[in-house]
Amino acid sequence: MNSPTVLMIVDEPQDLQVYGTYLRDRGYETLMCTSPGEGINRLETESVSIVIVSQGTPAFEGRQVLERSVQLHPEVPVLVVARVANMHCYLEATDLGAFDYLERPDPQNLARIVDTQIFHCAFA
Repeated sequence: MNSPTVLMIVDEPQDLQVYGTYLRDRGYETLMCTSPGEGINRLETESVSIVIVSQGTPAFEGRQVLERSVQLHPEVPVLVVARVANMHCYLEATDLGAFDYLERPDPQNLARIVDTQIFHCAFA
């Protein structure tokens, strides 16, 4: 059986590396991107189990990825992460189909959320 694949589109390279390393150590395959365009290309060519996209700044730049993910793979959960929470972006993300929106999650909390979503999707 293949490991679940996590597509991460995070605009901060340091955060991307920390999250990617932590998730790989837990047995996930990770695809890492730093731009929405690269993330959308991966969505169109790769099979993924969950998508993690950063909100971006100053507006919700991850919106493109969220919209495209929901359009291509409505069954794949999308988690939006933000360096600083923004109520408008939170409402927009959840209205567009994100299952959750987190402010600067630590790697352990992020992994717990990914584990839970992968488990739920496996039995949906």
